Amino acid sequence: MAEELFVDKHREELIQRVTNITPVIEELLSRKVINKKSYVEIMSIPDSEGRMRALYSGPLKVGRGRGKMIFYNTLEAHEPYLLDYLKKTKCENTLDKVQVETMTMKTRLLETLNKLSFEEFDEFKALVKLEKGFPLISKSRLKKANRKDAVELMVETFSQECVEVTMDVFMDMNRTDLLQRLSDVSSGTEAKHSADEQWTTLIQREETMASVIELLLETLIDLSDRELQFLKKVLLNHYRHQRRPSDIPWGLLMMADLQNTVALVVQTYGQQSVEEMKKVLKRMNRTDLVERLCDSSPGTKKKHSVDKHLFPLIHKAATMIAVKELLLETLTGLSRSELKKFKWLLQLTCFQKELPYISWRQLQRADSAGIVNLMVEMCSQKSVEVTREIFMDMNRTDLVQRLSETSSGLKEKLSVDERCSALIQKEETMTSVIELLLETLADLSDKEIKDFKRILLSQIPFHRSYSDSQWRLLVVADLQDTVLLMVQNYGQQSVEETKTVLRKMKRTDLVQRLSDSSSGATKKLSVDECCSALIQKVAKIAAVKQLLLETLNDLSHEELEKFKKVLQLIVVEWDLSDISWMLSCTADRVEIADLMVERCGHQSVEVTKKVFMNINRTDLVQRLSETSSTPKEKHSGDEHRPAQSERVKQILLETLNDLNHKEFDKFRRLLQFTYFQKNLPQIPWSQLNMADREEIVDLMVKRCGHQSVEVTMEVFMDMNRTYLVQRLSESLRGSSGSLELAECGSSMQESSDWTKLEPEVNSTDADEAPTYSLQSEAGNFECSVSALRWVCKEKVSLKYQFWSWEGHMQRMESRRYMPAGPLMDVSVISGKLDEVYLPHWICVDDNPSILDRFAVLHIDDCGDVVEKVSEVTPSHVKLSEPVFSPRAVLMKAGLPVKINCNVLIYKTNTAFLTLHVYLIPCDPGLQQAMDKRELSFGYKIIRKPHPEKSLKMQERFILTADLDSAEIYPEKLKLRYESRNPNFFEMFIENPHTNFKLSLTKEDEPQPVWTCVIRK
Repeated sequence: MAEELFVDKHREELIQRVTNITPVIEELLSRKVINKKSYVEIMSIPDSEGRMRALYSGPLKVGRGRGKMIFYNTLEAHEPYLLDYLKKTKCENTLDKVQVETMTMKTRLLETLNKLSFEEFDEFKALVKLEKGFPLISKSRLKKANRKDAVELMVETFSQECVEVTMDVFMDMNRTDLLQRLSDVSSGTEAKHSADEQWTTLIQREETMASVIELLLETLIDLSDRELQFLKKVLLNHYRHQRRPSDIPWGLLMMADLQNTVALVVQTYGQQSVEEMKKVLKRMNRTDLVERLCDSSPGTKKKHSVDKHLFPLIHKAATMIAVKELLLETLTGLSRSELKKFKWLLQLTCFQKELPYISWRQLQRADSAGIVNLMVEMCSQKSVEVTREIFMDMNRTDLVQRLSETSSGLKEKLSVDERCSALIQKEETMTSVIELLLETLADLSDKEIKDFKRILLSQIPFHRSYSDSQWRLLVVADLQDTVLLMVQNYGQQSVEETKTVLRKMKRTDLVQRLSDSSSGATKKLSVDECCSALIQKVAKIAAVKQLLLETLNDLSHEELEKFKKVLQLIVVEWDLSDISWMLSCTADRVEIADLMVERCGHQSVEVTKKVFMNINRTDLVQRLSETSSTPKEKHSGDEHRPAQSERVKQILLETLNDLNHKEFDKFRRLLQFTYFQKNLPQIPWSQLNMADREEIVDLMVKRCGHQSVEVTMEVFMDMNRTYLVQRLSESLRGSSGSLELAECGSSMQESSDWTKLEPEVNSTDADEAPTYSLQSEAGNFECSVSALRWVCKEKVSLKYQFWSWEGHMQRMESRRYMPAGPLMDVSVISGKLDEVYLPHWICVDDNPSILDRFAVLHIDDCGDVVEKVSEVTPSHVKLSEPVFSPRAVLMKAGLPVKINCNVLIYKTNTAFLTLHVYLIPCDPGLQQAMDKRELSFGYKIIRKPHPEKSLKMQERFILTADLDSAEIYPEKLKLRYESRNPNFFEMFIENPHTNFKLSLTKEDEPQPVWTCVIRK
């Protein structure tokens, strides 16, 4: 009986994971669980998964318990490791992995500490006590500790930060050899194979975090309300006792429900959450729950104790925490000097990528954990891509490789062609200046470079307090970094500043060389790719500063004072860093330009244009418009008309007013996870914590405009408040505040304007999907098979292949998206496509408010990227740019929508007429897969017209025939998208002697939605 239950319980895992299928099938045949006919049918299926599915849906389905018992025993013989794995709980496999990683870290720390003498070890312990966050109660324990006990105490106290703490202490002790040893271990330059084994993928980290969250929820759900309150008190005391640095709002704990309590714990402790919870439960004398957390028995896991609606929220929280842990682990491998350089490059990279700017004031005092928090807050999921690019600039390719293997971030597509010539010329000028200085100063000896930096540092005007701390990087800077810092701060004046320093050094030969050389005609310096990319970043920020300074120099004294006053208002309006007190202390135009770039980042040009408009200097606005990048990323507050924004604010506020105090606190808490998932800049918790409902709405609309509606709906879904999602959707429908939906896609041509082309089909491998090839002249065209549309102005040749949604669909569901069109891999062989339109099967005619819920999936080398749509019509979505890779249309999941459907019918003539009838979305790729599958089983295709009316997803339909002898199973089917194995109606009729009619009817409705006649 237990074997039978196991086989049923782990059906999906066994179908997907059993690979040694042939001996299993052969043994089942020899033991007469399956007959010869079934054996031949199953073995004719090419892949293991298909064979397992056929086994489950055939012999094991109709057989009794004996067959499943034999199947279980057969798997024990041929797949023992898989069965052992499935017998363990998911969380225990996770905890095994966590324990292995922790033990490896402890071993490495102990090996390093053993290199210290007794006196050095005492010094080490004394310095550790001074580290921030080291609890008072642990200091006496550390004083008496031997090396092994010291490692245990440090891991207990600092968790994964213990390596970084140890490296900092070694730096203070001047034990650079041990620092390098730990750094090598962390960065992978020593014992690379073992480091690679430790490095888990980001997806695995997400699964680990999700498992920890599920385990804690399942365990703690047995607590009574009174016990939960007591647990929170103990947990809060436990946290305060540890004095852990954290930006997480622990003040919410006493008002939090179980779900939020677990979220706070996991966000703070990460993979150590289970161990920390054990300590708290021990203090509560709930040893039964401690035992459950430790227990390896699968029977103690309550499979359904976590509500299904929590899974997307668990995924969001797990993703955010996993990204933070991944980044923190990576930054731990940097030395102090490398960390300083990382901070500097972070500013440059955020500026170049037009991401929210992180001020040097914020970065200066931040440790590794603080930097990670700032990056995730400002850059969301792009923080991984940003970190990877910085490591490229630092030439730390080992860390780049690790992040490339473990992340699936966005690739930023920068096009030089999109930028106007004036700014490009300024960037090229700055690049030439950098190359000239590098070429000239390369003749300095190491001692002379030190003298150069010392003199340079002595002549910097340190009254400019907001930038002087950056100059302190000179102490650890090499020649390249020294030049870049100079150009970043002095721009084109860097050459003159360099001459001044060289004169003091009596290097008149180099002064002469600089005088003789024109920055525009300098010899091209040979630099590696890493250095070249970094030069471009510095050149861009220097060019923007120069651009701003040139326009500010055209202002009179009175205009400059007016500029400063208006600038203070604009900065507040745009929710940028306050600069009021700094502006009041200076009238220096260079300092003002520096200050704007420091605090406003890539938005500094747009801010300046806005101020010039207010002071009626349209000539300077025009000059900046001619030189700044286009297309510009508008500030969210300017993207939409004020009346629309006010209407959106009103609707959101009305909906939030329906939340009670506890629900509103939960809304604020979950908001951060949704911002992170959508790659939106997060609202700092210091602002969220104090904001009331009206202020929250203002912050949301200011941050992301009309996307705030989608964000709010998603948070409501996470809170399981579907009635509020429905109300919000209805409030927006037809209102002036919704996105201009009626206009969306209005410029797209009607179907009559498209010339249909028949593709050429190429199929070289029976196991692979066929490739469709098309050629066209200039014009508007549509493929007759896929409905793919394109516009071109010249002759083009392209090809595409349908891809299965399998695997991709599960990842999209976790991000709360569902397929809305076929997944196609499109490639252009020759020519250029100017516009591309992907087909979708969503019916939008009777519900235009769903147009803003469309998105496009783009699969590249870094993984899945969800992009905004450019236009939507009743049948297609326009790509924002015709860049190719596997792509498909997505729809935000939530409320059921109507879709356009196909009915597929397949028949076979045996003793009974057997029909297989599928109801699927209009997906030609899925239809192609079903045709191939049914034909392989000997069925023939019956083509019939598809339903004229759209049908609603998740509703049930009934298939009937006007013959009494017809048997149809199942009785009803739910309309949904299944990429792997769609369900179908199976109909049996014994030798029909006449034509008969099939009808498809919605459950509880008399009128059919589709009919057809099957002829004799």
